[in-house]
Amino acid sequence: MSDIEPLPPEVEVLALAAIEAEVKKRKEMAKALIGQHYPDGHRESFRSPVNAAKLGMVYRSDPEPTWVVTDREALREHLRGFPGNLVVTVTIVPEDMPEALAVLAEHAPRLLTEVAEVDPDAERAALDQSRATGEAAAPGIELRKASGSLTVKPAVGAFEQVGRLISAGVLTWDARPVLTEAEREAS
Repeated sequence: MSDIEPLPPEVEVLALAAIEAEVKKRKEMAKALIGQHYPDGHRESFRSPVNAAKLGMVYRSDPEPTWVVTDREALREHLRGFPGNLVVTVTIVPEDMPEALAVLAEHAPRLLTEVAEVDPDAERAALDQSRATGEAAAPGIELRKASGSLTVKPAVGAFEQVGRLISAGVLTWDARPVLTEAEREAS
């Protein structure tokens, strides 16, 4: 080992970055596995099996239901029935739009078509009404509850406690649980 040159400090940074990437990937997989067993609003604290020190908590948020447009066409069809909800626009492809519209309006008005579309403010108003009344204001609006997000929050000092779990042989250096003799024989 004495004939190996001292490592440049960049090697430490690269090694830490490699470990960080692997840990992040494993953490996301582990969260996905445990997350299946955490309903919205569930919260649990965990302590070290070695010295009962607090390790942290895992919890899933419990967001409030929100009104969302689930079928924009159904909502727009409903809102079209109210003239105040329509926005009339005239569209044309040429780049010089103002001049083209003026010429067409004067010389060939039959080539212009008005298009009536639902005003986006009318959609927002229907959603606002749904929120205020607690009932869908129109077809295409539903009350939906998003799934909560899972949070893993280590306690202050958890890093040191993980070090103790590793020293006690409960976890491996990369935080994998150490198999018991019976678990090793079964696998």
